[in-house]
Amino acid sequence: RKVDERTVHVQFAKGSLSKMLGRHKCGQYVFVNFPSLSLQEWHPFSVASGPSDPHVDIYIKALGDHTKKIVKYAEECAAKNKQVKVRSDGPYGTLPFNHRRYGSIVFVAGGIGITPVISVLKDIYGAGSAKKHHHCIRNVSVVWIVPHACEASLFSTELNSIHLKSLEDSLMPDFDLAIHATRDTEDTNAIPGQQVVYSRPNFESVTNQCVEKKPEDLRSILVYACGP
Repeated sequence: RKVDERTVHVQFAKGSLSKMLGRHKCGQYVFVNFPSLSLQEWHPFSVASGPSDPHVDIYIKALGDHTKKIVKYAEECAAKNKQVKVRSDGPYGTLPFNHRRYGSIVFVAGGIGITPVISVLKDIYGAGSAKKHHHCIRNVSVVWIVPHACEASLFSTELNSIHLKSLEDSLMPDFDLAIHATRDTEDTNAIPGQQVVYSRPNFESVTNQCVEKKPEDLRSILVYACGP
């Protein structure tokens, strides 16, 4: 389904074998093919779903020729209320770190690069995750840079839900979110429920705040950045 003018959300069930083998982890990618567009063209996309989610979620933004075709095709299928056949290969890859070992985490994402960050956040703040999995995480900060404030609507539901969980459940890590719109003015209509800063982030300030919040009994801080 189309979630904004240039982005579509694709969801399909995880394979029973890959689930049984525990292959689904944070920060992975899958190769996806749309047979109606091409039988031979496969492209990798980052996974936004968490390891324990029953489905694979990917978000495809119209940035190149093939992704523009996918977005256009999604529009046509939605107009006809038509289901889309998707073939997938994966998941592949893994993050080069164990985020559960760090007391403080800073995620920096540019545009659609927020996708793998969402996967990790779902793992941290998923239902019962604080009780089922041991971790050292005390606070999580997310800095999301987008050209226009309206693009924050892409994951506004997920981010608002995570923020509420961090407030309501004392076992969950603290959660700070900063959305920076770099090409809008301050009078631009933002997304309800989201605080938007109309400037580039001050990373010196971000890192200083992270150091101040770092638990005294934990020395390590994880900083992970992912671009569009």
